[in-house]
Amino acid sequence: MKRILLAVCTLAVTAAACASPAAPNRVRPVETRPAFDGSVTRANIDQVDPNALFWEMFYRQAQQPVLHTRREYFGSPDLAAQRRMVKVHDEIYDFRTRRYVGASIEHWRGTSTLWGKCVDDVEHDYSPSRQTWSPGSSPLCKPYRPFLGDGIIPAGLTADQATTMISQLNVESWRFLVAENPSLVEVNGKTYLRLPVRARALPDAEGRLWDMQHLIWAFQKTGPNVMEHPFPTADNTKAGADIVYYLNPESLLPAYMFRQAFRPSDAGPKPDAVTRVEYVRPAALPDAPLADTTPWALSWAPDVR
Repeated sequence: MKRILLAVCTLAVTAAACASPAAPNRVRPVETRPAFDGSVTRANIDQVDPNALFWEMFYRQAQQPVLHTRREYFGSPDLAAQRRMVKVHDEIYDFRTRRYVGASIEHWRGTSTLWGKCVDDVEHDYSPSRQTWSPGSSPLCKPYRPFLGDGIIPAGLTADQATTMISQLNVESWRFLVAENPSLVEVNGKTYLRLPVRARALPDAEGRLWDMQHLIWAFQKTGPNVMEHPFPTADNTKAGADIVYYLNPESLLPAYMFRQAFRPSDAGPKPDAVTRVEYVRPAALPDAPLADTTPWALSWAPDVR
């Protein structure tokens, strides 16, 4: 078991898969999930508690039994702006059956290419010229699914598990996620709730800074093991992130997320990695995963944030 965990931590691209340090100076949560009552309309949006809205979205998304996301990741704002090479990870995971389909896609120099898929832990490489599949190798087949989801909100939890996680993240010493006022906006002819969320690092008693690490600590309180219940979190940069969610105003489920991470510097937090995630709904596993060779891209424009 120790060898397995060491290998996972060595290969991991997120803090979630690595062995976590003990949560410092944390108390047993007494807060409950912030109450959210009713829908959001143009008539009442000025009275909406942004944090209650955020945690309601979190609560609903955390209970989704199937998760389908398309994710872009850039190591810096410059790379995100240039978009010379755009890598997309299209992933679907059913938490009830633990079945999974993931695809690696590249958009480069005007050409969009599907390179490979992982189907229930079987790796497949795709040849666009021959339009054939062959045995292959893909990082998507790692059991913790390193590119699944948006790095902030889990899925596949029960209502009690979701409440436990949210309550933990609302303890004062853990409250690193704070929402700002929502607004109703039009994107591609549809109305969405735009909800900014600020992630800020919190110091422990020894002065160490933690931001996204709180997510994995809180997730551990719910019971599931991340090796069996994938929840790859955003990196703990120690400088936080600016996040924007776009919600369906009726279901209050997220449709799109933009995240600008920061890194520490002597002059203060500096912009770092950029992540964009589209939620594909309805989320469902395809009957014939290898039949779809579409090199999917996000349908949301890069300047939506």
